[in-house]
Amino acid sequence: MTDTADFETLYREYRPKVAGYIHNHVNDPEDAEDLCSEVFRKAWEHLDSQNRTGFSSYIYTITRNTVVDYFRTRRQTAPLTEDLSVPDTMGDKLLREETLSELASALKQLPEAQRELIVLRYYENRSLQDISEIMSLSYGVTKRMHQAALTALRKVLGD
Repeated sequence: MTDTADFETLYREYRPKVAGYIHNHVNDPEDAEDLCSEVFRKAWEHLDSQNRTGFSSYIYTITRNTVVDYFRTRRQTAPLTEDLSVPDTMGDKLLREETLSELASALKQLPEAQRELIVLRYYENRSLQDISEIMSLSYGVTKRMHQAALTALRKVLGD
């Protein structure tokens, strides 16, 4: 699949997903756009060894590794902001924000691999099989890590 038209089709299909993943992890919009371009540049350079059926896992692996490299080289941390000054009249919204804040705090307590797995599974709606390919793990290890992450989250959240 070295055809430019084929790659253009794949780019149109996967760019929103790749950009969303990167924007979810990188706070600076300009850096996020640069990383998105970098992902597709890498995919284009190594396109000869890939086929259409494996492209999804391939592009998400490149995306994940590019984001990891970004943080390794920049040594940046993304601060988690919590606005606790919401008025009591907000009702349901306050409850949702409080729950999301608790969940964010609980996720921060998980090891990076478990946190990544939870994000891929529940935010990206990826299957455990896809996640195992993206994270370069066996399906069995991915399944056990998923259960361990859920158990740890329940423990932290007190459920």
